[in-house]
Amino acid sequence: MNELKKYAAIGGAIALVACWPFATGKIGEAIFKDGIASYDNSVIAIENLSYDRGYLSSTAQSRIHVVDPGLSAELEHAGYPTDIIVNHEISHGLLSISSVSTFETEANKSDFIKGLKLTTESQLTGTTDLLLSSQDANFVNDDLRAQGVEKLFVAASEVSATVQKDGQFSLVYNLPKTELRLDNQSEFIVDNVKGQSVGHYVGDIFIGEANIGMDKLLLNDVEGQNHNEVKGFNYTSINQIKEVKDKPEDNVLTSSNKLTINEVVTDSGTLENGVFDLSFEELNYDALIKLVPLLQEQEITPEKVQQLMLSFDLLAAKGFKVNLNEFSADVLGSKVNSQILLTLPAGTARASQNANKLVQTLQGSSELVIAKKLVDETPELRMQMDELLVNEFATEEGDNYRLSAKIANGQIELPNGQKMPLFMLLGFLTYLR
Repeated sequence: MNELKKYAAIGGAIALVACWPFATGKIGEAIFKDGIASYDNSVIAIENLSYDRGYLSSTAQSRIHVVDPGLSAELEHAGYPTDIIVNHEISHGLLSISSVSTFETEANKSDFIKGLKLTTESQLTGTTDLLLSSQDANFVNDDLRAQGVEKLFVAASEVSATVQKDGQFSLVYNLPKTELRLDNQSEFIVDNVKGQSVGHYVGDIFIGEANIGMDKLLLNDVEGQNHNEVKGFNYTSINQIKEVKDKPEDNVLTSSNKLTINEVVTDSGTLENGVFDLSFEELNYDALIKLVPLLQEQEITPEKVQQLMLSFDLLAAKGFKVNLNEFSADVLGSKVNSQILLTLPAGTARASQNANKLVQTLQGSSELVIAKKLVDETPELRMQMDELLVNEFATEEGDNYRLSAKIANGQIELPNGQKMPLFMLLGFLTYLR
């Protein structure tokens, strides 16, 4: 009897393994069809054309169609396709479903679309890996040639991602080269764009860390005889939520954003080691998730304006900080560094209807440090600095000049104790240029 049970167990296992591809195939078909059916977009529509499910593999075909009349007309006028057919080759594994999707258009209008390939693998645990790749493509058509475009080239690129069941994702992309050249040989070239993001979305707000870098951007204007080049560009953004226990209405978001540039070369001069570090702190999360979608609306109705004002009022009532932590660069061999810190304390009611009270409540400071060498080598700056020194708006500190101000009660307080209305800060900030 024991031997019979062992053989039965073995037979059951074999049957399970043999039948499981049927189950994974059925699961894959359900995911495919449900995903298409649930897609809702006013610009693009997706439809299932066919799904032929087999034992170890299936084939399917879907259609992506531009339904927005304005965009569709523009694409057709420019000679680009408005319909894309996607062919799917699907494999059923024991623990996963994988697919390879290729793309085609009517009469193969687009070499770029034809060169796309999407590979996916979905585990039964809910994790999906994706890889989208493209081939070298020149987008120039008759319409662009008539407008003087000689070349619009995008090198073979890749985007890979891993998406978890709970919505967490990681994304990595690489675009080696983009090149635009006109008939007069003016050109725009971007080299080696790379980036990655790790996090998730809550509504329209990304929570996590994102980074994008670029080796070089070149802009040559032959007619204007201008040459501009950016080297070593990098931008990082980190969004974090700080949760308040038992008080979700008091949860706040902090967004830290830092841009660095190794070098900018223009006909006017060279800038090196540029840093722009801006942070938004203690933003009320409830107000923010209501405000962001409204700011993205294309059509603003009176009702949406009212909602926008109410969301801003909540944001202001809870208070927040906007800090330009560093805005610095080496210009003509000399360092320039500035900083602006602003705080709106909690408690400002109906801020959208009481701008004066909002200004009165702001607190903060502003500072600019600039090397004497740079001032001496720039005649216009020398004249401005002499005036600032005479009026005691600026002070000398070693090899530098310093301009600083405190902000409180709707006024700016300068180092000499003189006060002026806050709106005059705009004039003060012109010296940061």
